[in-house]
Amino acid sequence: MEKRVLIFTNHFYPEYFKINDVVDWFCSENITTSVVTSNPNYPKGKIFKGFSIFGSKKTYQTATIYRLPIIPRGGGNKLTLSLNYLSYFISLFLFTIWLIIIHKKYDTLLIHHTSPPLLFLPALIYKKVKGAKVILWDLDMWPHTLNSVGIIKSKGLINFLEGLFKWFYKKVDHILLGSESFKEFAQKRVNLKKTLYFPNWADLVFESQKPIERNLDPTKKMIISYTGNIGQAQDLESLVNAVKLSKNKNYEIKLIGDGRAKESLKSIVLAEGLNDQIKFYDSVDSQNLLGFYKESDFLYLSLNNSPLFSKTVPAKFQTYLASGVPIIGLISGETNFLIKENNLGFATKAGDSIALAKIFDSLSNIDDPQYQKMKSNCKDLYQSRFSSSLRKKDLLSLILNVNNY
Repeated sequence: MEKRVLIFTNHFYPEYFKINDVVDWFCSENITTSVVTSNPNYPKGKIFKGFSIFGSKKTYQTATIYRLPIIPRGGGNKLTLSLNYLSYFISLFLFTIWLIIIHKKYDTLLIHHTSPPLLFLPALIYKKVKGAKVILWDLDMWPHTLNSVGIIKSKGLINFLEGLFKWFYKKVDHILLGSESFKEFAQKRVNLKKTLYFPNWADLVFESQKPIERNLDPTKKMIISYTGNIGQAQDLESLVNAVKLSKNKNYEIKLIGDGRAKESLKSIVLAEGLNDQIKFYDSVDSQNLLGFYKESDFLYLSLNNSPLFSKTVPAKFQTYLASGVPIIGLISGETNFLIKENNLGFATKAGDSIALAKIFDSLSNIDDPQYQKMKSNCKDLYQSRFSSSLRKKDLLSLILNVNNY
């Protein structure tokens, strides 16, 4: 029997999100797939060249891609982000009604949930009318994420939204959770039998690479690289503070990426006189990112000191593991535990610049055998727990047997 899957997602190729890999998997298994998305504009907030703000219908491999008209993210302030989310919601709502009117039938609807949950209502309307099973791929725990990054501070509003989201969660059929710790939040909303542990995997260019061969060279400066979004949630100011406090100056920090906090962070680095030790680079594609990884001795990750973020495993963590480069983490909770428990590098709790400075000071004491062991531990943990082949197997099993779960 032909399987037909409908996907709602704010982002899709040529933006790089893991939903692209999922569509690749479905196409390789001859699953009829339609993706309803917006025109690409992440992360810089401008519509990509070759696309417009208007809608279109195109193909990607064997999948049909419906691109809906939106207002782009712009500079990423609250107003333009709100207009971006709202415009996609309105377009998606109207498009869903159109799907119902023309009797377009899908067995399963997958919600790729990367932004405030405006995708729920159209999905549940389609489920009610067409009887499709709805799978929620939940990358954040709303509304707590909004509180953690300071977008919503009203406790009353958070409590109202929490009640609304509990209702949403109960209406969907299955929920994919990105970390083990998210189960603590999920079980307050739904029966855990509805959930599936579904962590991120690495960009495939890193997964297919042999472990990066690199030895510690005490005669050269160590390179510590961070890649990804530069925003409030990443708390890179604490990294700058740690570099300022560190007595060891025989290392260089490379910050590769873009985001709302980048310009203000540049100003802080300049004001502290650290611009020779902390360097900024624009976002690059995966192939060029691999070049940065190959010249890095450690890869850095951090999230701010929020109870929610202590439950989060950042998506870059798996890519770091797959590259086989040891990790330095300024992060609490599950990711901190994974780094320490598996000897993947060094970690201290979120926001602790003093402890991070001590880690930087200790780097000169590491010998190469210790370093090589960390490298092999990273690759081994990735293969045993996070590889894309494991996730593909789990998701295809759910999609092909969705009525039996």
